Amino acid sequence: MRRLPIPDQLISSQHGAISRSQALQAGLSPDQIDRLLAARRWLRALRGVYVVAGSPDTWQRRAMAACLAGPTGTVASYLTAAALFGLGKPPNVPHVTVPSRASGRFGRASVHWAALSPQDVCFVGEIPSTTPARTLVDCATILEFNALCELVDPAICRELTDPSRLRAAAGRASRGPGRKGLPLLEEVLLVWAGPRPGSPAEMRLLRRLIGWGFPQPERQVVITDEQGAFLGRIDLGWADHRFGFEYDGAEFHTPRQWESDEARQYAIEAMGWRIERVDKFDLRPSSTRLRELLAPIFVRVQGRAA
Repeated sequence: MRRLPIPDQLISSQHGAISRSQALQAGLSPDQIDRLLAARRWLRALRGVYVVAGSPDTWQRRAMAACLAGPTGTVASYLTAAALFGLGKPPNVPHVTVPSRASGRFGRASVHWAALSPQDVCFVGEIPSTTPARTLVDCATILEFNALCELVDPAICRELTDPSRLRAAAGRASRGPGRKGLPLLEEVLLVWAGPRPGSPAEMRLLRRLIGWGFPQPERQVVITDEQGAFLGRIDLGWADHRFGFEYDGAEFHTPRQWESDEARQYAIEAMGWRIERVDKFDLRPSSTRLRELLAPIFVRVQGRAA
């Protein structure tokens, strides 16, 4: 059994929160806890959970307190877990999941029930949480398509999870009561067959092109010269039309790279390719520049509205 640190160390690691049972296990007596509360050095946060007076009231502290207030096995989940992994903004009220047969109703938290597999639970610091894969599976039940894409794409690009682990987590979740499969998650994953892209923006671009009804382009297209020597790799392209897109994101196309990027583009265009640069403004819902570029090249087919 792991040796518990003294309360101050434990509280610091838990964002300023501690449960009554933890305080007792760490060596404090009930009278000592009562004196800390009477002196307002500790404040009651939730049933059986205290926070240190003056500690920052952060969303992480609220998530930690909610996990401590729940029955054994309570973990941060849904949008709160997504925020723990840096995938989105935290909700105002923390989401937690409690064991399916437990009584877990308490205030200041959105409570969900599930029989989580050990494969679907981890720790982010000291906060117990669903894993990235299970988190995205859960979020697929409460979000619409575009919002789910905004979580799934960066999670896969950052290698927090991958399509196979997501499908495995979805399979485990679907065995629970009321879970009949996750078609929305499958729809989000449709574009993920093939090589991993360089950024989530490339996946937004890919979905935009498919949504307009154009044929799905290849990803991470390798272009060679007539002797087969490597010239470069573009984000998205149609080899039969020698047309492609390269997304210019600040992270991967810094000023130091501009010169080499331009030289690479000239060499590729010398082989008969047309490469169009794309930026964040092209991904705005109102932008039609890319559609107008492609319309003369492809026969329009029916697709998802962008």
